[in-house]
Amino acid sequence: MRLRGKPMSPLKLGTALIVATVVAGVLIFAKDRISIALSPTSTVKVHLAENYGITPYATQVKVAGIKVGDITAVSQEAGGVVVTVEADPDLPGKLRSAPSARVRPTTLLGGNYFLDLVPGGTPGEFRGDIPKERTTVPVEMDKITRTLQPNTLASLQHDLRSMSGVLSGDSKDELQNLLADAPDTLEPASGVLQAARGTNPASDLPNLVGGLESTAQVLTQQQGQLASTIANLSTTSSVLGERSRDVSRTLAGLPATLDSANTGLNRLDTSLNKLRDTADPVRPVARQLNETIDHLDPALAKARPLVGNLNTVLNDARPLVEDLNPTATQAGAVLDDVRGPVLDRLNGPIKNTVLSPYHGTGHYQNSGSDTPFYQELAYMITGMDRLAQVTDANGATIGFGIGASAGSLGGLPISLEQLLGHLTGIGQKEDR
Repeated sequence: MRLRGKPMSPLKLGTALIVATVVAGVLIFAKDRISIALSPTSTVKVHLAENYGITPYATQVKVAGIKVGDITAVSQEAGGVVVTVEADPDLPGKLRSAPSARVRPTTLLGGNYFLDLVPGGTPGEFRGDIPKERTTVPVEMDKITRTLQPNTLASLQHDLRSMSGVLSGDSKDELQNLLADAPDTLEPASGVLQAARGTNPASDLPNLVGGLESTAQVLTQQQGQLASTIANLSTTSSVLGERSRDVSRTLAGLPATLDSANTGLNRLDTSLNKLRDTADPVRPVARQLNETIDHLDPALAKARPLVGNLNTVLNDARPLVEDLNPTATQAGAVLDDVRGPVLDRLNGPIKNTVLSPYHGTGHYQNSGSDTPFYQELAYMITGMDRLAQVTDANGATIGFGIGASAGSLGGLPISLEQLLGHLTGIGQKEDR
């Protein structure tokens, strides 16, 4: 190796290799810190009763056995510690609204531990803080043995010695056969377990396990409820077994019933659509109906005595209505006779004659006026009434007056009235 055209001395080369090794070791040792600092993460705070074997950047965080993050800090608080977890960005959505946490050993004998996050609660976004009430720490074997009574410990030792005899006796061959057949059995089981992980191994199986845990929590929430449910289910099964023929007939007729129900629901859907279209205009009226009813109550209260007396009136009017029935029948025949030509004649020539003015023709060409005929007839009747005011011993009489004027003479080439008009100039002044 050369530097600026000169060979590097063995001392410098060794120093460079040592420095590179140290830097690589530091990078490898701090790879978790570097990856967390450079990657997007979500922060989860877990409150524990005690720090039970948790080390930052060494203790793993898992969900359903799958690593989802690392612990970056452990700090003390009143009554316990707070563990800070930096995990995958989509972890809060997987944990649901009320998850829990527990410190679990990696082996039966303990020593190494990991933080297990368990989804829980209703579906919803997790707010990032797990309280101490939903966290647990492991119970080691020595703690269990300290709580056991001396006779219990003696019995446990006897059981272990008996198990040693079982494993070293005739059962040894059976266990060896089991271990010999295990590979052939475990290979198909591997496919089954692989399929159980679902199409999205990172979320399907954890969600399934979390759902089963929630189901078990609901089933065991109340003491004795699950046992009662199973007992009732047994009774239900017995009843279904006894009535199997009836159930079979019901199931046989179910397709036809479903077809009829489908047809009825389709028709009901059409009716509901029409009802919705009809109900839109009715809604304003319905809103005012309550106020209308409030105003109607006093009127009904005042009308109640009238309605009560109306029953007596209807009873008295019944004979009159029964007598009017023949009259109505005959009136119907009369109206049928009037309908047609009679009404057409009244609406036609008679109406036109009465409402039109009279203008004479022929010998009566200069007679008439623009006054309608019915008014002239009324004037004539009024005049005759005035003439009939003269009475004598025999009753009312009509008086006539006889008179003569210049126009009384007929057959002349010019009437006396016209002659007087030309002589006096009265007619000419009026024309002007």
